[in-house]
Amino acid sequence: MANIRLLANLNCDHVLALDEPLTAGSRLQYRDQGRRLGGGGANTGIGLLWAGHNVRILSRVGNDETGAWLLQSATRLGLDISEVEQFVGETGELLVLVDGAGERTILRQHSLPALPNELPSSSVDCLYVNYDGADAATYMAAALGQTLVVSQYPKGGRWPRPCQIMIASYADLAVGLGVELSAHRDPLWQHAQQLAGDSLQWLVVTNGEQGAEAFSATQHIQVPAPVVSVVDATGAGDAFAGGLINALLARLPMASALAQASQWAAYTLSSSSSIPSERLKHYLHTI
Repeated sequence: MANIRLLANLNCDHVLALDEPLTAGSRLQYRDQGRRLGGGGANTGIGLLWAGHNVRILSRVGNDETGAWLLQSATRLGLDISEVEQFVGETGELLVLVDGAGERTILRQHSLPALPNELPSSSVDCLYVNYDGADAATYMAAALGQTLVVSQYPKGGRWPRPCQIMIASYADLAVGLGVELSAHRDPLWQHAQQLAGDSLQWLVVTNGEQGAEAFSATQHIQVPAPVVSVVDATGAGDAFAGGLINALLARLPMASALAQASQWAAYTLSSSSSIPSERLKHYLHTI
């Protein structure tokens, strides 16, 4: 059992199921599926909780009804919300559009990222960061000497992310580098190291049905993606991060860690929620 802190959002996802793919100029019918708990804090944290870890969420929510609902939902699932800050204002909802193939489009109101005013200094076994903005870098750098720091790739490659492990999708890296990656994989490690610094040990890259890869200064590892029928892709990347963290804390080799993370993501892809499905819980109880 490890103590894990997730610097990541708790979101209220309002889900609209579309009958057809989202295309420009189209008129689509939808089914309002209501709201559900989401965000990297919940989507990554629940799987880690089921794997036997203590999971603390470091985040902010408003002091409105939606914020109260988020805190109640997270507590009911067993997440530690003692480090969640409530600010004066509205939490807001994310609109999640899910088409018949399970692909999702997320609509978020514009807001400036803001860290909680009080950042805990207590030691944990892993700090995971899935957060926009530049302010997290100082906090991450201070944690490097005492814990494993795992970070999602910063949006657009715009902010430093001191860490040992960086997770990215090929789509996000393509935006950050401004190149077609199928023909330009060489810059990936150098680009990640510019953001993470000399502490970087692995860049882990997801590529949908093509599987996942890991790059270090000297190695390149690839694993295939599990075959799965996609119901809703929301939260699959977050579940992948949870599986990777669980494997790394168990000191599994990177190839095995990629395979475990891909399996966690597959269980989320095949369910109609963004938090991990009960199938993942059953899987964790059988291994």
